[in-house]
Amino acid sequence: MLNIITKIRGYIAVCFTSGVIGALAVIIFSVVLYYTGISPLLGVDAPPKLSSPGIYRPLFWGGLWGIPFGLITWKRESHYYLIGWLYFLAPVLALYFIFAPKSGLGLFGLNQGLPFTFYLLLVNVPYGIVTAILARWLSPSVLRSPAT
Repeated sequence: MLNIITKIRGYIAVCFTSGVIGALAVIIFSVVLYYTGISPLLGVDAPPKLSSPGIYRPLFWGGLWGIPFGLITWKRESHYYLIGWLYFLAPVLALYFIFAPKSGLGLFGLNQGLPFTFYLLLVNVPYGIVTAILARWLSPSVLRSPAT
C-alpha cells in the first residue's frame, strides 16, 4: 500500500512539473502570437509580461492544473494524448467563467470582443498537449508498472 502511495505522489509531482512547463509553453506561444502580429488582430495590444513577479503566477497555476491532470491520467494507457490535448479546456473554462469575469472582462472575456475570446482559447492550446507529453516522458515507468 505504501508503495502505491509513493508512486502516486511521484506521478503527481511529475504532473505538477509538467504543468509548469506546459504553462511556460503557453507563455512562449503568447509571445510568438504577439510578435507575428496575430495577437493584435485578436484584440491583444500589449506584449506578454515576461518579468518578475508577473510571470510566476501563470507558471504556478499551470503546475496546480497539472495535479488534476495527474489524477485523471494515473495508470491510463489508452487515449492519453487525447486527454492531454482536451485537458487544456479545463483551465480555459475556469478562465472564461471565473477569472475573466472577476477581472472585469465579462463572461468568456466578451467585454473585449469575440476575437479576444478566441485568443484566450487559442493561446492556451499548447498547455494540455505539452503537459501530457512531458508527464508521459518524465514518468514512463510509473504509467507502465503493474498494479501492486
